[in-house]
Amino acid sequence: MSSSTDLINAFHFPHCVISIRNWEDAHLPLSQSRIAFDLFMLIGHSAHDDQPLTLKQLFNSLKYSERGIRYVLEQFIDGGWCEVVGQTEDRRFRLIVATQRLIDKLREYEQVVLTKYSAALIEQS
Repeated sequence: MSSSTDLINAFHFPHCVISIRNWEDAHLPLSQSRIAFDLFMLIGHSAHDDQPLTLKQLFNSLKYSERGIRYVLEQFIDGGWCEVVGQTEDRRFRLIVATQRLIDKLREYEQVVLTKYSAALIEQS
C-alpha cells in the first residue's frame, strides 16, 4: 500500500462527521428534520452567489413539503437568519435574503469543517 492509501485508511471520517454534527447542533438553526440544515445551506449558497432566491425557487429547490419548508422558513425569519423582501402583489416573487447573521455563521461553519478535517488528516500523517 502507498502512503496516501495508508493515510486515507487511517483517517477517522466518522469521528469528524460526528464532531461536526455536534457543532451544528450547538450553533446552527436546526430542527428535528434536515429541512433547516438544507434551508441554511441553500440560503447561504444564494448569498454567496449574490443571487437571492424567490419563494418559488426555494420551494422547488428543496425536496420537502411546502408546508414543512414554510414552517422552518418562518423560524428562520423570526430568528433573524433571513428576510423576505420584494413584491407585495405576487408573493411568489418575493426574495429570500440572508442576513449578516446567517452569512457570518456560514463562514464560521466553513472554518469549523475545514479545521476538523485538516486536523484529523494531520493527526494521521
